[in-house]
Amino acid sequence: MSGLEQKRERGLTPRVAICSHCPAGRSEGGDLVGIMPGPDILHWKCVTELGQRNDITSWFEPEVKSPPHIFLLLPCEAAEGKWGDDDLALLAGNVCQAQKLAEVDSELAAMLFSRLSEVSTAFQHSHREASIIRRRKVERMLSVRRRESQEGDCRKKASFAMGRHEDRIQHLRDLQIIEAYRERIKAESIASMLSQAITTHHTLYAMFGTTEFFEFVLKNPYGVQHTVTIETDNPELSVIVDSREWKHFKELTKTVTPLEEDMFHLHENLMPQVYLRPKETVYIPFKYQASTMEHGAMMQQGPTELTFRDGRKEAAAPWKSGGMQAKHIKVSFTTTGSSKPIAVLSVNVEFQPHVVDQTFRFYHPELTFLKKSIRLPPWHTLPGAPAGVPGGEPEMYVRCSDPNIICETKKMGPGEPQDIFLKVAGGPSPQIKRFFVAIYTDPFLAVPTQIWQFYLHSLQRVDVGCITGQLTRLSLVLRGTQAIRKVKAYSSQPQELKVDPEGIFILPANGVQDLHIGIRPQRPGSQFIYLNLVDVEYHQLISSWLVCVSCRQPLISKAFEIALAPGGGKGSNKRITYSNPYPTRRMYFLHTNRPDLLQFKEDSFEIGGGETYTIGLRFAPSQSAGEEEILIYINDREDKNEETFCVKVTYQ
Repeated sequence: MSGLEQKRERGLTPRVAICSHCPAGRSEGGDLVGIMPGPDILHWKCVTELGQRNDITSWFEPEVKSPPHIFLLLPCEAAEGKWGDDDLALLAGNVCQAQKLAEVDSELAAMLFSRLSEVSTAFQHSHREASIIRRRKVERMLSVRRRESQEGDCRKKASFAMGRHEDRIQHLRDLQIIEAYRERIKAESIASMLSQAITTHHTLYAMFGTTEFFEFVLKNPYGVQHTVTIETDNPELSVIVDSREWKHFKELTKTVTPLEEDMFHLHENLMPQVYLRPKETVYIPFKYQASTMEHGAMMQQGPTELTFRDGRKEAAAPWKSGGMQAKHIKVSFTTTGSSKPIAVLSVNVEFQPHVVDQTFRFYHPELTFLKKSIRLPPWHTLPGAPAGVPGGEPEMYVRCSDPNIICETKKMGPGEPQDIFLKVAGGPSPQIKRFFVAIYTDPFLAVPTQIWQFYLHSLQRVDVGCITGQLTRLSLVLRGTQAIRKVKAYSSQPQELKVDPEGIFILPANGVQDLHIGIRPQRPGSQFIYLNLVDVEYHQLISSWLVCVSCRQPLISKAFEIALAPGGGKGSNKRITYSNPYPTRRMYFLHTNRPDLLQFKEDSFEIGGGETYTIGLRFAPSQSAGEEEILIYINDREDKNEETFCVKVTYQ
């Protein structure tokens, strides 16, 4: 048995050490001990002294290195016999373990596995079709052979040799499959390696609003002139063809490279082309300007949390929860008349969070257009504005993160303010649309002066016409989600809009339920009241309404004038009378539009038909002189207005 087989019997793993140049060591006597590539390295004596690490005091790199294509190969016997793990650790960067092709290539492993499965399936199919008699005969024959195989060592060796022969046949078949597979992928692998040789990788860390600028060094590798077409698979990365823009970005980034006027000309399909002389090297300017952001449309609003395996929850960072994924952009430089590129640029774009200077929130009816005009502050008050601009005030430019939103500004006259015009299409309720607007003072949109964030809340519109002081009731339809939820309604004007049920209630899954609301406005005119239905457990927005209230003042039946002294810590008590115009006994309720100035002795009273009741009033003291008009609403049992009194209070 050979030395290699003996080592395999001991469980040693063959190893191969490869070096790109010759290391050398210095012994205690000062003599140099090195390894030189050559046929003698295969003998054990050539590595005996290097195996004794106690004789080596230092390692160094020789001044004259071997060429990069010369490698040092240690056979398995030498690596296992004389070089231990500690010795091979010195070449940690150049030592690797050989692996089978099936372990490296998953496609080849799938082919070999499919062949084994086909053999197994065919064997099972034939085994099922065999008859019972055939099985019995086979079992008897196997038992006879098993007994004969146990009679002597010779037959054992024969069966062992037969098994080895079957393994060799199996290995030959695998090698044939591997060889056919390698021939099939050879052209593809060579093309991939050649493509990697001409590919340059570049990483950009981009933010919304900021234009990223860089230059790519392109060289003509041929000895003849060529016209090169530059093609990119993403319009956000483009070539700067305008020399003025190129000069602007070079001054902004302080890039000291040559600039050539009119270097590019556009092809029919608007792809830039550049003419290169033999072996000429030029600088191609690129700019990356993100046209879209993760503005999105959120159907539910709530805090974003990260849940770990141990049940721990942590709030996610804004750029992690709503950030964009990295982009990969490929740029090809192809010569005219050829489909093979001379260079490839692979750009990896990593997005970074940006600064938000202001935030605006708009509440608008669903499925309608929001049209807004926002006045810009004077340009010299904006942070980051240039200190001095020749020719007066600079022109302002805007850019929106959502291409479906109309955002523009117009140049006004000298000294006139500028406005931003927005036209946004709202979605269904309760959708919340978020987008950004960047404001610039340079025409090339290099660096924004400010970035504004906008939220558009789409709400279900409910129009209500009512009378001040009178309660108007209506019902809203609630539709349940796929799960049971514990919800509560919240109003922007809780004094004027009441909901029933008022507290937390259960919203059944896929069910329909009514939410009763009552509106009692305190002043005439039009106003908007926001009503939200929120899941109190998960803090999610379930439904949202925009209640558009159009209110008018009731007819005043009586008017009173009262003079009170301003100041003082005590109020004033007054009385007025009210007669029941009905012949039956009635119940009445009292309300006022100024509960801060007027309080009733009793909020309700009951009188018989034709009788008169005295209403006790208590006026709160006023700290300043003036006049106030206070309305007193007298409503019936259904909270409908019967009469309205006007009390004009003069503080003097």
